[in-house]
Amino acid sequence: EEANQKYNDGITWKKAAHKKFGTQLLVTSSADFRCSDIKYKIKKILEDAGVPIQEKNDKELYNMVLPKGSKQEKAFIRLIVTFVTLVKSSFKTVREVLEQAKHDSDERSVFIIENIFQPVYERYIKILKDSNKIDFTDAIIQATEICRTSHPIEYDYILVDEFQDISVDRYNFLKVLREGKHPAKLYCVGDDWQSIYRFSGSDMALFNQFHKYFGPTEINKIETTYRFGEPLVSLSSLFIQRNNAQIKKDIHSSCYDMKTELEFYPYDRRDYCKTIEELISSIPLDKSIFLLGRYSFDDYYISFVYQGIKEGSKFYYIIGGRKIEFLTVHKSKGLEADYVILLQCNKDIYGFPSLVSDDPVLNHVLTKSDQFPYGEERRLFYVAITRAKIKTIILYNRNFPSVFVEEFLHPEKVSEVNYIKHPNANKRWTMKADQFLLKLYSEGKSVKYIAAKMGRSQTSIVMRLNKLTQE
Repeated sequence: EEANQKYNDGITWKKAAHKKFGTQLLVTSSADFRCSDIKYKIKKILEDAGVPIQEKNDKELYNMVLPKGSKQEKAFIRLIVTFVTLVKSSFKTVREVLEQAKHDSDERSVFIIENIFQPVYERYIKILKDSNKIDFTDAIIQATEICRTSHPIEYDYILVDEFQDISVDRYNFLKVLREGKHPAKLYCVGDDWQSIYRFSGSDMALFNQFHKYFGPTEINKIETTYRFGEPLVSLSSLFIQRNNAQIKKDIHSSCYDMKTELEFYPYDRRDYCKTIEELISSIPLDKSIFLLGRYSFDDYYISFVYQGIKEGSKFYYIIGGRKIEFLTVHKSKGLEADYVILLQCNKDIYGFPSLVSDDPVLNHVLTKSDQFPYGEERRLFYVAITRAKIKTIILYNRNFPSVFVEEFLHPEKVSEVNYIKHPNANKRWTMKADQFLLKLYSEGKSVKYIAAKMGRSQTSIVMRLNKLTQE
């Protein structure tokens, strides 16, 4: 209500100011964006007013929206790569995915697939073909076909490590390798709590429903951790198992006396680097430290203040006279340190959880078993906080804490509503949707009822009603 009042006051002030000084106010409405080509309407308005126009070309527009090398561009590229990889590894075509999105009346996803993903995918496939190259998914698919047609060898046993990263294409490869007079026995080791490579095609269903895809099996759970102790064991286990799709386990430490703390540490933007240095200075000199980021650019502010050193594939910062390794959460999997400082756990498009990596358009290429809100991000957060042996420190902006942070600090304030992905949240408002909204509103239906009926948030409904009733 406050935001809408501010907006309306702005309109009144602008009209009065232009009238007072005899200047011309050029006006558009939200209806223009829905019912006409707004680009050409604005162009005509400006031309009629005698305003010279200098249109930007596609390259200039791209650099405005996704500056080269920026976090926006990196996250956007990762989203496209994820989509392309999932399409290929799941043996679907872009056309099939597009038809599914249309069938679901998901206008936003249809627009993105048709105008961004499909052209990129087709260009990518053409470049591979023209340069006589294949990618890793192609290698798996071609190897599968070779084994299917020639059956070069029969195996008695096949051992698979990191099985939580299994994808449809690798599943088909395993199936072919097992074929023979006496099918090979499979021994697979993995942790579904640490399945964090969805962008490379990993499919949770193949792990969590193993017997369905591979036949009768015996499951042995490894429930002892040798890295960390309480209270982190209990806190992290409770956190990851909120997703009912994860296999239930009763994790305990190998040593009763082992202690690993989990601390949430707020910071103010202006004191961010100073806070990090103070935390590091409080850690004994003989203890190892990781600085972890959800993204490779989470060290952005640190890079302006402290010296960076690259040694082989590792990257360090000199902070308080100590050499501290910085790496992404993905790269930290399987590693450990005495202390871990997890950077920038904030509520943001590029926060933790990532709103880009969890974009709703991916639901059309993911299995149903992996559609728990922020399921992949939750597993990634679990991996991040369990790298430490002594203490994990989670840094968050006190004004914009991540929903994951809130879940730990104020569980009573966090419910499923905080994680709900409204099915129509990103769809454009059509004239038909507006008419339906006004109909429900005129019938006296509550905002809560309308939101549930239309698959949008209550905030979205209120804002839309304000716009429609003011026009």
